[in-house]
Amino acid sequence: MSEPDDNNELSKRPWDPVGTQPKHDPASLLPESSEPLLPPDAEIVESDAVDDEDDDRDLLPERHSAAGAPAVAAVGSSAYAPRFQFMTGALVAVGVAALVGITVAIVGIAPKDEGPAWSAWKPTTGGLQGASEIASHIAVAYRDKGKQLVKVEANDISYKGVPLLVALRKSPEDGGAIQVHEEKGVLYQMCGLGVNCQIDSGKPSAERALLLRRAGLELALYSFRYLKDVKQVVVLIPASPGKAQTVALYFSRDALRPELDRPLTSSLLPKAPTPQNVTLSPDATLVDQTTNPYLFSLMGSSFNDRGYLVLDPYSKAADRKLQKRLKEQQKEAAAAAAGAATATPQASGG
Repeated sequence: MSEPDDNNELSKRPWDPVGTQPKHDPASLLPESSEPLLPPDAEIVESDAVDDEDDDRDLLPERHSAAGAPAVAAVGSSAYAPRFQFMTGALVAVGVAALVGITVAIVGIAPKDEGPAWSAWKPTTGGLQGASEIASHIAVAYRDKGKQLVKVEANDISYKGVPLLVALRKSPEDGGAIQVHEEKGVLYQMCGLGVNCQIDSGKPSAERALLLRRAGLELALYSFRYLKDVKQVVVLIPASPGKAQTVALYFSRDALRPELDRPLTSSLLPKAPTPQNVTLSPDATLVDQTTNPYLFSLMGSSFNDRGYLVLDPYSKAADRKLQKRLKEQQKEAAAAAAGAATATPQASGG
């Protein structure tokens, strides 16, 4: 900038008839700031050679804004720009993740959609208590002429507190081998209100037997579905009047896998039928085919070195022989008890 005493320079210049002499000192029009108009690293376009016809052309139109103030030319990219861009992106990502975490903590994670429920009802707990809940739920659903057909009790597979292994004996047609199962299991005992768990009302029939097998199948399905540690289920079926309880159903988890992999209503109707209409039920064929191969005769318990629950393949002929043998054993036990009672007074008086 010119010093103040240089303003008289215009008056010292010769008269300019053409009008090329400026009326003001150009230096006086510059801003008083000592800072440069452009940042140090601004790119300035310089022309080494300009034609006479283009000497009035604005070489840098981008430097002039609408108001006429000089504009800054584009600044060249710094060598550190990619690093700053990476850091900015990383900070944005961290911020988004933090917002998502806060939202999940406040709202909660939406439960995973596992499809339709396997059943409309399920036990509230596991283990033997869960098995007892299943037994009560199934028992009230099976009725005959409006009355509950049986009560169902759930226990470990044991006898008087002694754990039992299940010994399955194959039929001669299947090789006659004995298979011993020691997996965790549940023993369900169906009992009527008669003597020796016999049903005290109605008449024994094939239809009622099929209905009881359906109840046994439903007990097993609920157990395998909701009692995760249970691998086998034994169901004792009530006997006909005058007979001992010798018929049992045996199920393994693997054998019922197809029914466990689909909703219960795909196998059994939601409402249990009655003895009068069980054969007309759409699930009657499935019940018969699913339970008939797993019908056994309870041969009793063996306590040699270990406890066994012995099950033989069921047949009417084999069951008749078993019932006859059990009656003979009962007679022998009664005679032995009577003999002991007679001998006791004599021994005490001698």
